[in-house]
Amino acid sequence: MTNQAVEVIRGIVEDADVGPNGGLRISGTNEGNGDTALDFELAEEAQTGDAVVREGGAVLFLDETAAAVLADKTLDVHAHGDHFHFSLDEQDVEATG
Repeated sequence: MTNQAVEVIRGIVEDADVGPNGGLRISGTNEGNGDTALDFELAEEAQTGDAVVREGGAVLFLDETAAAVLADKTLDVHAHGDHFHFSLDEQDVEATG
């Protein structure tokens, strides 16, 4: 997650008052054409099988499909007036050796 994504997700979850175990849940659905649609919703807790990602006070719950999609991506968010748009960017991988 980018720093901006951490701040926005933390704020969304705090404003929604989903409780101390709450977070933003991302679930994925295979579209049948090779693409995956991601759905975002507030959740009071992780569902069974969710991967839990905690970073800088932001909490994400990822179902198996979303976790696979996001494994090599960086989650970012951009403010657009009174709402936000999420984006996925390829992670920068530094060569070692």
